[in-house]
Amino acid sequence: MKRLLALAVVACIAASAAPASAQENVQYMAGVWHYKSIPCVDTTVVSVLPRLTNGGAAPTKQDFVSSGVFVLFNSNLGADPADKTARASVVHYQDSPGNNVMMAEKTGDKVQVCFLGPPAPTSTCDPDKDSRGRTYRVYDYKQKQQYNGGNSEHGCGGA
Repeated sequence: MKRLLALAVVACIAASAAPASAQENVQYMAGVWHYKSIPCVDTTVVSVLPRLTNGGAAPTKQDFVSSGVFVLFNSNLGADPADKTARASVVHYQDSPGNNVMMAEKTGDKVQVCFLGPPAPTSTCDPDKDSRGRTYRVYDYKQKQQYNGGNSEHGCGGA
C-alpha cells in the first residue's frame, strides 16, 4: 500500500511538472530566504550572457532582448554531482519575467541561489543522467530583486 501511494504521489508530481519557462511566473516570497527545507547559498555571478551568442562580439542590449539571458553562478548547488565542474545557472528566453534583473547583474555581484529541485523522473527523463531541468530561485542583493528559472533551454529528456 505504501509503495502504491508513493507511486501515485510521484505520478502526480510528474504530471504537474511544467517546463522551467512555464514556472517563471511563480511569485515566490520576496527577500533573502532562510528556510531549512530549501538549500540556498550566498555566491557570486560568474557571467551574464545572451542566451544565444552573436559570434564572439561583445554582447549588446539588443542581443539580450532578442534572445534571452543566461547567468552562471560560482556555486555547484543542485548541479550534477557527477560533474565536478558543473555550476548552477539560470537561462531565460526573451520577454521572460526577471530578464531585466538578470541583464543588470555583473560579474562578481553577490546573490543568493536557492535550489528548488531537479525534474521528476519520467520515461524520457533520468535526472541522474541528464542535468537539464533543475530549477533555481535567485535573489540579487544589490538590486533587491529576484528571478527564477531552469538551468537549461530544454528540460530533462528534451531536445
